Amino acid sequence: MSLTLELSRTWESHIAQHRDRHWFSGVDPFETDLPQDLAEALQKVGAGETAQHGELSATVIAGTADESAAYLPVLFALKNATSKQADFTPLASLSEPYVRAHADDAAFYATTRLVDHLDAAAQAIWRDFTGRFVCDDASVLDLMASHDSHLPVDRHPARLVGLGMNAEELAHNLALTERVAHDLNQTPVLPFDSAQFDLVLCALSIEYLVRPEAVLREVKRVLKPGGHYVISFSERWFPPKAVQPWPELHPFTRVAWVLRHLQRSGFTDLHSETLRGLPRPENDKYIAQVASADPLYAAWGIAAL
Repeated sequence: MSLTLELSRTWESHIAQHRDRHWFSGVDPFETDLPQDLAEALQKVGAGETAQHGELSATVIAGTADESAAYLPVLFALKNATSKQADFTPLASLSEPYVRAHADDAAFYATTRLVDHLDAAAQAIWRDFTGRFVCDDASVLDLMASHDSHLPVDRHPARLVGLGMNAEELAHNLALTERVAHDLNQTPVLPFDSAQFDLVLCALSIEYLVRPEAVLREVKRVLKPGGHYVISFSERWFPPKAVQPWPELHPFTRVAWVLRHLQRSGFTDLHSETLRGLPRPENDKYIAQVASADPLYAAWGIAAL
């Protein structure tokens, strides 16, 4: 039994609309502890239709041939929805600069690390996701960049600037049209004129910023009015570099953490999206330890017009 499901809800305080796509397999068929109204609603669910329970809706994107079997993951998802998995308490008093175990960025990033923090399945999904925002005639800033910009292979923005800490890593990123070595924790000011970019990307790095709001305000400055800032992350990072309390937060609380910073920095029309539970490629070196692909989390907003 397998199913791809989309969950949708509005985050606490209506910060942003959240969309969660989850691939389920092997859900317990003896799951029976359900509210009667929910059980009745799910009798109507099939591929492409929606079940509603409180503020949360669930849509089946694709399921098994036996629709009755596909109901079980829907029940499981609604009962264990994102609203129950995020503790917003740590977000009550956001304050920067954040602390971290290893504060010497210059020494840490002096070593070239051509490593990926996503498996091949997650990489492919992330490129498809980025393709929703990248246009061939766009001017794009890849913030905190390294050897791979995670852009779709069929997208070639007119200008793609990579800003990162290690010049050799940036040199390996052949998609870039410009390369800038800059330490945002040392100087959280972007070396660009205002309203330069249509899109700013930050992949797998937001957890390293000690003053994220200072950087986000700079991102808003260099974006053209109406431009997007897209932040993505997963559950792998360099442990000594991640700021507190990032490592201790539940993944959905991290999404809310990013959204709050976007909101406080002046971004509007906020959204977030997650994808979890996809099977890890069989040839992946970590498949013996982790059967699922690396989860993907993203949050984005628009620079106000």
